[in-house]
Amino acid sequence: MEGDKGYLIKKEYRLTARIPLNIPFQYEILGPAKPSGIKYKSVTKNISSSGIFFENVEQIPLDTRLKIILEMPGSPKKSFETEGNVMRIERLLPSAHFGIGINFIKISDEEKEEIKNRIERMNVFTLLEKANKEKASDLHLTVNSPPMIRCYGELRPLDNEALSADEVRQIVYSIITEEQRKIFAVSKDLDFVFSPVLHLRYRVNIYQQQGNTEVVFRNIMPVIKNRKELGLPDIIDDLCQLKEGLIIIGGATGSGKTTTITTMIDTINKTRGGVILSLESPIEYLHKNIKGIVKQREVGVDVPSFASGLKASLRQDADVIVVGEVIDYATVETVLQATETGYLVISSLHCTDTIQAFNRIVTLFPLEQREFIYGRLSHSLKAVIIQRLLPHKNGNERVMATEVCMVNAAVARIIHSGNFTQLPSVIQTGAQYKMHTMQTSINRFFEQNLISAETYELHSKE
Repeated sequence: MEGDKGYLIKKEYRLTARIPLNIPFQYEILGPAKPSGIKYKSVTKNISSSGIFFENVEQIPLDTRLKIILEMPGSPKKSFETEGNVMRIERLLPSAHFGIGINFIKISDEEKEEIKNRIERMNVFTLLEKANKEKASDLHLTVNSPPMIRCYGELRPLDNEALSADEVRQIVYSIITEEQRKIFAVSKDLDFVFSPVLHLRYRVNIYQQQGNTEVVFRNIMPVIKNRKELGLPDIIDDLCQLKEGLIIIGGATGSGKTTTITTMIDTINKTRGGVILSLESPIEYLHKNIKGIVKQREVGVDVPSFASGLKASLRQDADVIVVGEVIDYATVETVLQATETGYLVISSLHCTDTIQAFNRIVTLFPLEQREFIYGRLSHSLKAVIIQRLLPHKNGNERVMATEVCMVNAAVARIIHSGNFTQLPSVIQTGAQYKMHTMQTSINRFFEQNLISAETYELHSKE
């Protein structure tokens, strides 16, 4: 305990963990001085069923008794009226305001239990722990719906009680900084990585839907798996040894593109070495330098955009450049410049097949530049890998279906002509170049009894 001019005055015996939630409340000072009758409004910085902690401009002396009315979120909202004692005073920097810790002294066991239950529903650590025990890849928190998890591709509720708009917002704002709040207020969308404990990492996307704040957590594997563990084709190992050119990893959202690229970085880092510069948004997997040097730069934090980060990378002695996602003209233009200068560039692209991959790239350019782009792509591109995760027949895992297009002389001529409709037949007959179609991959899984007839029919074009 320090004096009034110190940073901490404490007379607190905390029995329950406090959760960082911003719950609105009113308070009135009851004693020991004569009550003033003035009611103040504030919000908690954290809360438990035993007390609250909040920020105040002025000190409130130890043992001061307060009347408190909590406005707890839920369906429906509910007010709880209680009394509490000041048990902690803390100087908060850099604001120089005071943190005031209150222990409840007049509250029934029933009210205490209900407050505890309402707090626990907004405890992001508990929700993620439950999702992790279910081996979920994703946790969705949406308004007027129970928490939903995705396990092996299938969505199901984590529990049966729907979350209100206030509850979801409280969960979201409990894990973001003041700076992130400002960014989200403007952009209405925010991506970052959240690590509640040392061995767990989640890619988080906060977004707005119909005026409400919602969030999805994507579980990031704690260990980088190798190509065989992921079920990727062995051509991946060959591609990792290339010295120059462009490799595109394509697929729909949630198809494992980032995981594949992470494995490729890891393979290069362990085998050939060199300087690997990775531009990511956000940084999900953390690499250690092994044979190579891995420089990971986060878009929006370390560089303003993929395109600007790419331009800078050309001056940073890189051997391999990884671009988290090709999203615009400027990024593609710089990627092509890098490959033409002699770099190996690996990037991801949202697409469902090889033809769509090419169409997505060329349509980023004006019509008058298309013919020129066809020529540049035909010289720079080395391979397109399309991937799709299918549910395993056992219901407890997924298998990776792939399409591999290697740019040999025939494929280069097709790209140069811009007539991509000929690609499937070239891929289908290109086994000697380690090419295969998505359908070939799906057929093989069905023949090996790894996927059900329903999954085969759903994903098959035959």
